[in-house]
Amino acid sequence: MASEFIGRAPELAVLAQRIEATARGCGSVVLLAGPAGIGKSTLAAEALRRHADRERVTVMRGHCPRDTVAPPLWPWQHALRVAGVTLAFPGPRSAEPTGAGAVAPQHQWSVTEPADAAAARFLELARMSEALAAAAAERALVVLLEDLHWADTASLDLLRQLTSEVTYRGLLVVGTFREPAPEEPAGALAELGRYGAETLRLAPFTPAEVAQCVGEADAAQFYRRTGGLPLLVSALRTHAGSLCTVVSGLLTGLTTEQRLVVRAAAVLGEPLDTDLLTPVLPQLEATAVSRALEAAWHAGILTAENSADTGRTYRFTHDLVREEVLGRTTPPASRALHQAAARALEQAGDPGEAARIAAHWRHSGTEPAHRAAAAHWSRTAADLARERHAYADAVRHLTDAAAVLDAADPQRASALIDLARAEYLVGDYDASLRHCDEACDAAKAKRRPALLAEAALVVQGVTYPHASQAITRLCKTALAVEDLEDAVRARVLAQLATVSADLGSLEEAAEQARAALELAEATGDARAELDAARALQMVLAHPDDTAERLRLGELAVSGAEQLGDPLVAVLGHQWRVQAGYLLGRLDLVDDAIRGIEAIADRSSLPLTRWHQLRVTAARAAQEGRFADARRCNADATELARAGADQYAITMSYVLQQQLALVRGDAAELCEEMWRDLDRAPENPLIQSMRARALFVAGRPDEARDAYERLRPLLPIPTANPTWPAVLLNLVDLIELAGDASVARLVYDQLAVFRPYPGALGTPTAYFSGTVSRELGRLALTAGRPAQAEELLREALIRNRALGARPYVALTCLNLATVERDKGALADAAALAGEAVAIADRLDLPGPSAAAARLLDEIAARRDDTGPLTPRERQIAELVVRARTNRQIADDLIISERTVESHVRSILAKLGYANRTEMTARWADH
Repeated sequence: MASEFIGRAPELAVLAQRIEATARGCGSVVLLAGPAGIGKSTLAAEALRRHADRERVTVMRGHCPRDTVAPPLWPWQHALRVAGVTLAFPGPRSAEPTGAGAVAPQHQWSVTEPADAAAARFLELARMSEALAAAAAERALVVLLEDLHWADTASLDLLRQLTSEVTYRGLLVVGTFREPAPEEPAGALAELGRYGAETLRLAPFTPAEVAQCVGEADAAQFYRRTGGLPLLVSALRTHAGSLCTVVSGLLTGLTTEQRLVVRAAAVLGEPLDTDLLTPVLPQLEATAVSRALEAAWHAGILTAENSADTGRTYRFTHDLVREEVLGRTTPPASRALHQAAARALEQAGDPGEAARIAAHWRHSGTEPAHRAAAAHWSRTAADLARERHAYADAVRHLTDAAAVLDAADPQRASALIDLARAEYLVGDYDASLRHCDEACDAAKAKRRPALLAEAALVVQGVTYPHASQAITRLCKTALAVEDLEDAVRARVLAQLATVSADLGSLEEAAEQARAALELAEATGDARAELDAARALQMVLAHPDDTAERLRLGELAVSGAEQLGDPLVAVLGHQWRVQAGYLLGRLDLVDDAIRGIEAIADRSSLPLTRWHQLRVTAARAAQEGRFADARRCNADATELARAGADQYAITMSYVLQQQLALVRGDAAELCEEMWRDLDRAPENPLIQSMRARALFVAGRPDEARDAYERLRPLLPIPTANPTWPAVLLNLVDLIELAGDASVARLVYDQLAVFRPYPGALGTPTAYFSGTVSRELGRLALTAGRPAQAEELLREALIRNRALGARPYVALTCLNLATVERDKGALADAAALAGEAVAIADRLDLPGPSAAAARLLDEIAARRDDTGPLTPRERQIAELVVRARTNRQIADDLIISERTVESHVRSILAKLGYANRTEMTARWADH
């Protein structure tokens, strides 16, 4: 019988190539997959033994224990100790040993929004990724992660982060996982392929490979009995029978005392050492436990690993062996061992073992004291996971805690609220609301009214009908409590206002929000004031609310500074940006943008940087600095994708669409936009965005069809905060359709913005200049050209004052068309010439081409026998507008000498003595 490594030549070749590439600084992620016993770990070990030269690479190993009993990122931390990479985390808030009879303390969870949680999570993963990159820059690293099918969510998230980054780093990650894996890790592992990971799926040994292992004589029989599974082939080579028989054979050589140690080891879990196992078996001396572990190692039940930090530790040779040993332990003996293991781990005092301790208490029996201890340690493990931003792992631990607390337990309501908060942070809103309802019932049963408000405040900013109805029910239950503190009552009222608005009760929502703000300001509670301010800002839909929005923004900024909440401060500054733009107060806009930039520079949260990039992109687009706008948009989108924030990703499409519209270039649109718009919920805002995108993309027939589907929704209720955006999206479509009746209707709705000289828009999307331009276009479509001219001339003045150069060009083009149609060809030509000049300078290919066509039309309508060439006429139009030769040269992107030559030619052809005479008599032409 051969004892050398058998088979796996293709897989070994892949791993050899990847290890060699890593040593040269080109990393990768390789996953080894297959059923239990297929030889994943053996293959990885052999590849590293053969090809991982210690002179060139550092090899580290991490193991994912089953039953999620390790703290988040445990396999990474365990592996990285070898490389000297420290990933420090804050400790859990409460982790003192409590014993089975202790009462669990309150576990406080701050109410954090999912966007905040995602930002903090992304930051933590980015920090860890950078630490690994720094270590790999010093020396090539190979990290072997075993049993990823049991990995915590945080570990899988870090692996995904690294998978997209390792190509240019000296870092190879080799992971093993069992198939089929549980649903959640299976999905995460499958997704790694999109980021460049390669999965090698191992097949059972062939008959020929079995023959190599056991010899030709027994090959057929062994292959038939084992199916080629390497673990069984290897085991049955020396022990005949099934796995049960194999394990029996392995245990036979051990004494009764040593078998007891092995059973205790199977219950305790891994890794194993004498110090950890001895307290579980108080009837044995430490030396006896140590000898037993060594005997099990020599018998082939355990494997050993030596470390400078921890000394010798042991693991079962395979989890199937451990499962077989557990199956041989009677339930009473198992419960007693679990209880002893829980107490021993509590005594050890390692807070990172909280989940493991909880698991042992859960398996210790159903006594109330055991359930209370299990719940406490599960909540402590959840605290640790939350502080490491591993919110999905926190959900698992809190689910365990809630499961062991029966309805009579006084801690059940608070445990359910903790669970609901964790589910909210991972985006499982339905489950969160369900547990809020259960917590509400439990709080009422135990007469704990303060918890009713906590339950009502868990889910924030979620606005779909089922959620709004559930939150309304929770809020009204909490508000029925007579002695609710005023600050808490204000927060619940603010919460109720947000969902009332979502359910369409906008007047009621405004009343609730104002009542919340009045009550909050009376209490002086900063958090309550901020909640109320956000609720009220949501229902400010009329331009006359601008002063109130500005006040709320200033309130949010000052309150957020007091609370140290950078995201709320950013929101406050954004409300100031929006108000400042509409008022035409660019000084206010600049001050607010500087405030956001300062917060982004101070704060480590990616979400503050996202907001800073978005508001900067909007400002750049408004001023015609399109390269800056695209760069900020791309950087913001990268942050949004890293945080999987679909709303934030959508904002990038909105700006792309506006750039495409202003520049007249459909190449600004990306393919992903169409896919995501198709998946988005059907509402007027999304429908209008899609219709306008079709128009911008040069698909007019489809755009008209989309417009016809939107037409019956008009007029848009002006109590809905999105109504201006929907109507502004429709202006191009109304022009396209020539729909005079809808033009008049939309004009009447948007006219309320005319008293405000500034720009309309949203800080996270774009600003589109003054509304006067849109009103002028609508008036023209409605058949009111005189009114259109008045509005467009007003728009020209306002957009120039705003520095909105692209919209100045577009307004010139609109107004030139009006002047042409009424026969004022000189004014039309001058305006079209200005539009061409600005469009060419800003790179607006669509408006530039349209203005050039308009100039050609104007020239054609003039006296064809006129002496001036089209270029001379264009320059003459600018001369009579009092433009200097230098200004004309800059506008037309030609030399000043060329302009001088053209001016001399014009004067000679027309018989004028000088520019003054030409200006006075130009109307004759």
